[in-house]
Amino acid sequence: MHSVRGTRYGRRRVLRGALGVAGALALGTAASRSPARAAVGRRGGPVLPEVPGMLGDRLANEFWYQFDEATYFQQSPRLREAYAEMARYLGGNALTGVRDAWVRTGREPGYPETYAAFLEPVREPLRVISRAQVEVFDRYYGRRPDGILDAMSYFAQGVLFDPRRAPQESEVHTMNGDPPLAYHTWHAYQYASVLLDVDRRFWTAMIPVNGFAWALQLVAKPDTRTVNPPLPRTTVARVAASWLPRGPRRTDADLLAFHHR
Repeated sequence: MHSVRGTRYGRRRVLRGALGVAGALALGTAASRSPARAAVGRRGGPVLPEVPGMLGDRLANEFWYQFDEATYFQQSPRLREAYAEMARYLGGNALTGVRDAWVRTGREPGYPETYAAFLEPVREPLRVISRAQVEVFDRYYGRRPDGILDAMSYFAQGVLFDPRRAPQESEVHTMNGDPPLAYHTWHAYQYASVLLDVDRRFWTAMIPVNGFAWALQLVAKPDTRTVNPPLPRTTVARVAASWLPRGPRRTDADLLAFHHR
């Protein structure tokens, strides 16, 4: 992985139902080597044309492609400035700087209040970054927690193959790195958003899903250039049953423990 107010933001509740459904969803069972067919996204959403050579779930492929477009490759001027402001505040890097601050304060007395206090001066750029991400979730999955959960599961397993990025970027939509610490960077942003009341309900529900994806990718160890076979459904269900019921604080503590060993 290289907003809005009022009634519309009922979508911030979108993932609440996901936390207790580990055994009910068909997580990660789509055939990884099946061609991605032309499809329609959520009702009223965009038509997704066929992409030659694409494999895996068509909607999830499009979601991750457009998520990367909006948040990285084609950032709006406002988002670009928000990341620049974060980088200036954090000493040069908007991504590792947040993760380092999260790990550092997580070792000290007073956490998580100390973490929230440290990031309070950049609440507004954090809000811009959050909205850019949440709006892509909303565009492709709306109020479908099962869809978001599937998208995260497919992503973690590396079963989404999208040739539109080749040859400069990885064709597989998944997290780079072994271990894939970008999940922890994303968590550091998500948890800061919860603590600072930035799209709090959405990220409160999303935090255990992100933890689930981290744990699932540690099992899958996907190749980033070649489509991967899906994990057995029982394996996905086991990891989901372990992580999805955790709230933000327990997920946070478990992810921090990786750095405090």
